[in-house]
Amino acid sequence: MAVQLQMNFKNKLGSNFRINVDNALETLTDSQVKAAMDTIISKNIFDTNGGELVEAVSASLVSTTEKEFLVK
Repeated sequence: MAVQLQMNFKNKLGSNFRINVDNALETLTDSQVKAAMDTIISKNIFDTNGGELVEAVSASLVSTTEKEFLVK
């Protein structure tokens, strides 16, 4: 099962911007994710079409299960 951390931000123009992190730990806490998002904003390391990231909006862990079928 794959686990992905999805962090959603607003940029300077008010548009949504999402950062996905694959293979995230399922044991992440609210405070760890908030600290990571605050650091991303304060370090200004992403340049979006709408300018710098200015607000952490939400975050979630998404678990995906994949099943392959033999068709040949």
